[in-house]
Amino acid sequence: MLVPNYIEINRDQLKWGDIDLQKLIPDTHPARAIWAMSARFNLSIFAEQIRNDEGGRRSWDPRLLFSVWVYGYTLGVASARALERMMAYEPGLRWLCGDQVVNHHTLSDFRISEKAKLEELMSQLMALLDEDQLIDLRTITQDGTKIRAKASKYSFHRLRTIRDRVKVARRVVRQLSEKAEEEAERADERVQAAERRAAEEGLKRMESSLRKLQAEQAKVSPSKQEEVRVSTSEPQARKMKQPDGGWAPSYNVQISTDAKHRMIVGIRVTDSAADVQELKAGVAVVRKWCGRKPKRVLADGGYASRANVEAMDKQRIEFIAPWKDSDSREAGASALAGRAAEFRSSAFQMSSDDRLVCPAGKLLRVIGEHKHHGQNRVIYEADAGDCAGCAMRDGCCGSRRSPRRVDRVKETPAMLAYLARMQKAETQARYKQRSEVAEFPNLWIKSYWGLRRFTLWGKERAAKEAIWAALAYNIQQWTRLKWSPTAG
Repeated sequence: MLVPNYIEINRDQLKWGDIDLQKLIPDTHPARAIWAMSARFNLSIFAEQIRNDEGGRRSWDPRLLFSVWVYGYTLGVASARALERMMAYEPGLRWLCGDQVVNHHTLSDFRISEKAKLEELMSQLMALLDEDQLIDLRTITQDGTKIRAKASKYSFHRLRTIRDRVKVARRVVRQLSEKAEEEAERADERVQAAERRAAEEGLKRMESSLRKLQAEQAKVSPSKQEEVRVSTSEPQARKMKQPDGGWAPSYNVQISTDAKHRMIVGIRVTDSAADVQELKAGVAVVRKWCGRKPKRVLADGGYASRANVEAMDKQRIEFIAPWKDSDSREAGASALAGRAAEFRSSAFQMSSDDRLVCPAGKLLRVIGEHKHHGQNRVIYEADAGDCAGCAMRDGCCGSRRSPRRVDRVKETPAMLAYLARMQKAETQARYKQRSEVAEFPNLWIKSYWGLRRFTLWGKERAAKEAIWAALAYNIQQWTRLKWSPTAG
């Protein structure tokens, strides 16, 4: 019987080999594009803290650290330790680092640089993209997306639990201080300092959670204050509804996108679940980073408010967002007054002589004005005789036995112009491009890269990570639209 003669594998044998770093990746590899773009940045803001020109250990070039992080995010990798491990085998990282390994501590420290420095990088990128004619700003979209915080949903606790933990944290800090005084000569000072620092940071976090919870309790009625919970590991995170219908500790990431080339021209992280208060701040970021304001903003109905209409009008920015229908705004008020839904305020139509016509065809006259929630409102009232003999009285007047009153907001010229603009076919056609533009970067960052949860603790660091994601996204789009290997 013949015995097969197999090739023997010897993994203990040492082998030498030549490595041509330039041939590790093709000329069209994204790492080359990122390295080419990084050369156009002024990174001296990161070199100011380096003081090793006359001796000591050499430092990594900020250009390299910047390129590694941008490349990492385009791979969907947002972990310094993972990037360090990948430098041993991933071709793009091997080429960028010259087949050397950058310590994960160095990478982490660079990523959480001062936010002002990261914003300066974003401003520089906007200028470079503008130079390459990839920033238009005639039309931008504003949209919010929920990205989960690093905190667990099980870190949320009520007032009593947080107070108990604050007491424990204070006791630990006090005991460590007393222990340090007693064992000052025998113990390792570095170990003691590390223990005290960890305990003090824990106490600071617990006290921050307590202040946050007390502030949140002040916003709700006394009967609901007991149910308020705040995270003890990440106080600024709050539970927000997710696309799958569930709830999780999250931040609201506001993204402003240029409609022409779909570049991110502004990004912010907020702990507000609603979008309505975020439009002005979003436009301010665009103006800060790009050096000029947009001409037009497209947003969904979550941003439609009179305050936003007025704010955009003052800046001479055309605001396009669908106005919420009256039914959704008036349903609660009608039910509270005991009226039928068909007799809500919006069912009363305006006549040519500035009076309202009720569903029964009777006229209501103006009897005065008042201010409600900061808005001037005109009060209309029906004639007592018309209501008394009306077959619809019970459904229309509800629990009130007096003649029906209706108040209407006295719209400003800016609001009237906005409402008229939203009725135009041209405006509606423009609005149709909103979802395609606004959701493109959201889909790219969350679905393609998998950044559905921040990897850094706290709102401030989450904001930094959002800027890194925006930098990587824009450079990747620049690579797709503009870069060619022959151009370097």
